[in-house]
Amino acid sequence: MKTQTNQAGKDPRLVARVDTQTQQFIAQAAELSGMTMSQFLIDSARSKAEEVVDRITRIRVSVETGNRMLEILDRKPRKPSSKLMQDALDYKESVNDTNATNEAHADPETP
Repeated sequence: MKTQTNQAGKDPRLVARVDTQTQQFIAQAAELSGMTMSQFLIDSARSKAEEVVDRITRIRVSVETGNRMLEILDRKPRKPSSKLMQDALDYKESVNDTNATNEAHADPETP
């Protein structure tokens, strides 16, 4: 699907090509819904987009799992192990090394 921008400052326009049978089927559904074809397409696309975003961005767990997660979050934090501390220091060092390398190779003309 292509998005077109117009010069008059109006809302962007979506453009899609379909075969005649699909166009007629969508037109029939729009008419049965009491909407224009544009209204029907926008409503349908918006509903599908909301469904996809909701499904991908939300974490769904059972009540039991949710309660267990809350119980763990409410616990007093334990002291980090020496291995965890060393891993954190190693990571910090590797990030600093990467940043230093990137800065050394940066284009001096770039602000």
